[in-house]
Amino acid sequence: MHGIILTKFKDFVVDTYDRKMWTTLQREADLPSRLYVPVEEYPDEDVFALLDAASELTDTSVPDLLEAFGEYLVPPLLETYGVHVERDWTGLELIANIKAFHRALREKNISTYTTPKVETGWRDSETVSVIYRSERQFCHLARGLILGVSDHFDEPYEISEPTCMHEGDGECEFLVRQVANV
Repeated sequence: MHGIILTKFKDFVVDTYDRKMWTTLQREADLPSRLYVPVEEYPDEDVFALLDAASELTDTSVPDLLEAFGEYLVPPLLETYGVHVERDWTGLELIANIKAFHRALREKNISTYTTPKVETGWRDSETVSVIYRSERQFCHLARGLILGVSDHFDEPYEISEPTCMHEGDGECEFLVRQVANV
């Protein structure tokens, strides 16, 4: 797992709960005093251990934690990789062009770190299809990222998920449709 995800997960825990929660979470995950650096890579097991510990300590399901974390991630990711976003894009256009972010991340690939496979395409003028494939099966994080884009751009979306890896499908597909701002 790329270090930027782990450093932002730490920020999420500290901002949502407090610094003591992060220390407790690391201890419970059997990763005491482990420092995460954005440009390094870490075993996926670290992420899974931290998520399991966070779920146990906060009495929140891992899917709910991943979704909340995804929402939290959007502003810092846009700050870091915003150069790949056209100034006049709407949030839905950003989602339709998410490959620009993945291309930027893959260009920084220094060894074995892999981003999920993401494909996007317009279904119609108000709906984007997002297909997510990853051995990590963090589709709840992907849903949270979509919700974070919705919040950031103040664009309400209706999100459906006709296929999901957690239901035995080979991929997750999200259909993201812009709805009228009420």
